[in-house]
Amino acid sequence: MHWLWCLYISLPNESIKINKMEIEIRAEINNIADIEKKLIGLGAKLVKRKKQVDKYFGEINLFKKIGYSFMMRVRNEGDKNYLTYKGAASKKDGVWEEYEFEIVNGDVAQKMLTAMGLEEIIQVRKNRIEYKLDNLSICLDNIAELGNFIEIESQDDNDVDKAELKKIMEKLNINENKIINKGYITLLLIKNKSPFSEYIVN
Repeated sequence: MHWLWCLYISLPNESIKINKMEIEIRAEINNIADIEKKLIGLGAKLVKRKKQVDKYFGEINLFKKIGYSFMMRVRNEGDKNYLTYKGAASKKDGVWEEYEFEIVNGDVAQKMLTAMGLEEIIQVRKNRIEYKLDNLSICLDNIAELGNFIEIESQDDNDVDKAELKKIMEKLNINENKIINKGYITLLLIKNKSPFSEYIVN
């Protein structure tokens, strides 16, 4: 644990992102370009187009001990790397507690996590187009091995109900039956028949 602590305090405050709670909803879509046009029509502003490679780490016995699942994520995004904690302590579908900060070397972070007894759970490779609409982050994702999706996320300090996020889906003419109650990680874990799929359910 000392390595993680030292890395954390050596970073400037502006590089640390702390989200008390992350509320999100996602749906499968056919055509990213069509949804992008509709988003622009609603007044959404383009934030960034990016490629991300996420590697997730965890440990089943530790999940059992603390009573909920969590993941440590090492993300590569162009010339930047991030270390993230995502915990499901609330035990609510689609709700995560998240802490993230920028790091210099992703390879070193991975070695640190495995040295702590965590194992690599899954890799998620995505091409992402990110938009901002009011207090919402809306991402159009192409996920390797899965397909095309839209993800709507609120990081507001107020308690945002998932019903509010569904209203945005309706405005984009996305049918409710296209909404997926599992995250990309879980979908990939199930597809790969990973034992972690029994514990990571968001």
